[in-house]
Amino acid sequence: MDTPHRVSVIIPVRDDPRLTACLEAVHRQTYPADLVEVVVADNGSSSPVRPLLERWPDVRYVHEPAGGSYAARNAAVLASSGAVLAFTDSDCLPEESWLEEAVAALEAGADVVAGHVTVYARDARRPHPVEAYELVHAFPQEVYVSRGGASVTANMCTTRAAFDRAGPFRPELYSGADIEWSQRAGSLGLRTVYCPTAVVRHPARESYAALLGKLRRVITGRHERDVLDGGPTTVPWPPPRAFVPPLGAFRRARSAPQLVGARARGAFLVGEVYHRYAAAWVATDLAVRDRWRRRGSGRRSS
Repeated sequence: MDTPHRVSVIIPVRDDPRLTACLEAVHRQTYPADLVEVVVADNGSSSPVRPLLERWPDVRYVHEPAGGSYAARNAAVLASSGAVLAFTDSDCLPEESWLEEAVAALEAGADVVAGHVTVYARDARRPHPVEAYELVHAFPQEVYVSRGGASVTANMCTTRAAFDRAGPFRPELYSGADIEWSQRAGSLGLRTVYCPTAVVRHPARESYAALLGKLRRVITGRHERDVLDGGPTTVPWPPPRAFVPPLGAFRRARSAPQLVGARARGAFLVGEVYHRYAAAWVATDLAVRDRWRRRGSGRRSS
């Protein structure tokens, strides 16, 4: 790093009032404030974002309405000046030592730092089934790093040199471009490490509709990435294992430290079953729609 202590915090936002709490957390960092710049990338919000930033004249505003959040992140990177790029999201709450711990990991030799994401519910003892599911399963950064050197941008830090070498996020991907980017960086020999002490907090999704929307984005994004990488353009059917009951949920419910009390464990079991079959339904629905669309296109062309 040419200037190892200069950090640019990158935050994309679209219609999220939680941005204010995120910025408050960023401005409470133990890292020297004069070495931190914050770049907020407005990804086409329907209500003005600038008024939310009036409390912090040091925050740089970037407007990128085209594409999704990864296009906004790319625009923020171009507008930033730090030798370190620290990515988080507008619904996240970085802990006070977040930047200090992440920069220390970079200075120790990492090229990319996947920080820990602590998921929290509105009431840990009485979570919605979707909240309980996410308390256990959402954002397993240590697993991502161990299995493929990947990280999510809810909590990812890297050097500008590493980012420039790997290239920008693929803006055509609306989901999963952070995983793709970090794996691409790894394929170039850049080293990703998991840092359990660089922590951001992230709220669990609170409803079945929210989880269903996430599943549709993730499954669609996975197929889009496969197509861009030269894979088949036809949306695949879900594999048979997608319909197998999640019997391992009972073991996870007993052992997961995130589940506080019997009510939370019961909610988790419901959430596991819902996630399993909602994912299978979304995958099936996308495959059916794709085949109907192709059949209709074939009829029009004949």
